[in-house]
Amino acid sequence: MTPPEPYPRHAAVTVREAMGDTPITIIQGARQVGKSTLAAMVAAEAPEVVSVTLDDPAVLAVAESDPVFFVEQAGEGLLVIDEAQRAPGLILPLKASVDRDRRPGRFLLTGSADLLQVKGVGDSLAGRAETIELLPLSKGELGRRATPEDFVAWVMAGAASGRFSAIEPDTIVRGGYPEAVQRTPNRAARWFDAYIERLADHDARDLQQGGYADHMRTLLRLIAAGGQAEIVKAKLARTIGVSENSVEAYLRLASTMRLLVLLPPWTRSPRGRIARRPKVALNDTGLSAHLTGFTSAAAGTVGGREYFGALAEQCVALELRKQSAWTQQPFQLYHYRDLDGLEVDIVAELPDGQLLAIEVKSTRTVTEQSWSALERFRNRYPDRKTTGVVLHGGTQVAHLHGWLHVLPMRSLWDH
Repeated sequence: MTPPEPYPRHAAVTVREAMGDTPITIIQGARQVGKSTLAAMVAAEAPEVVSVTLDDPAVLAVAESDPVFFVEQAGEGLLVIDEAQRAPGLILPLKASVDRDRRPGRFLLTGSADLLQVKGVGDSLAGRAETIELLPLSKGELGRRATPEDFVAWVMAGAASGRFSAIEPDTIVRGGYPEAVQRTPNRAARWFDAYIERLADHDARDLQQGGYADHMRTLLRLIAAGGQAEIVKAKLARTIGVSENSVEAYLRLASTMRLLVLLPPWTRSPRGRIARRPKVALNDTGLSAHLTGFTSAAAGTVGGREYFGALAEQCVALELRKQSAWTQQPFQLYHYRDLDGLEVDIVAELPDGQLLAIEVKSTRTVTEQSWSALERFRNRYPDRKTTGVVLHGGTQVAHLHGWLHVLPMRSLWDH
């Protein structure tokens, strides 16, 4: 059987740029999102490469027993270290090596845990390393498109009119984990079961040097059930049956494992009445759907519409987060909610202070009510240039009042 064609990884451009002027480049993300594949793709372009993985017990033993030798083994070439978080003792020898020789592109590391949060790390590598966050496949990558999608840049340039298909529930429900999307729904479910089991029973215990397996599964299910929502730690603690301090520890652990994506609040307010809690979501809608038992068929039922709407908002935020790794128009992502009841699903802030305010509607039709929150938000901050977007599940395209765009959700990657 011919193996499937590899998916493109648009973050490769950013990795190459980092390696062009920075001694240490780190590709960081949850297990099985494609870090090793991306590292191998980029490393194949280097003239001399030594690649090692710390998932190999023999290699890990060398790294722990003689870290100075280990980091110098590539000589003048590129050293690729996969799953670098397994040997935190390598960080100080890496720092010392770079301080002696600051050539760019000397080290390429991957990690399925935040290196700065792993116990035993002795330095932040500040000024010596750049980290690129890798999430599961974007919709453009899943479609094997050569040109990276760049929605924010496209909208800020005017969102040139086009025709877009309606969103199919499966596009959102299946997510973007490379292994899962290539399987049938039943086989994908088995894969997610095994994935969660190993994360909770092995990786979480390994990082924390102790238990949490059952509580980690419960925490992930509760977060999945919210799609993308503000976390109330006291409520989580009561549901799980632990203290708030324990919930805080579990959340830190899940974040360290790169399973969570946070959307902080956009906090500028003349009256100081902004809700301060971030929105939190799992790193993939497919993982969220699996943990809640949600299927594409359920999206068309009365009981499933509300959760499908939550998944749609999570999907949009995740796609924008992925695109931020390679965009030509840098931006930071936030959400907005004030104590007067005004909410905006997503706010993208550009370096010059311009705002792109986005409302997500999973329905296939929109009305004036669909953008009322965007109008109120724009009027509340008249000193900011604000562009509004309503993303919906249908095919309707409209450009209104010189600042507002009504666009199909598929325009996120089909533009």
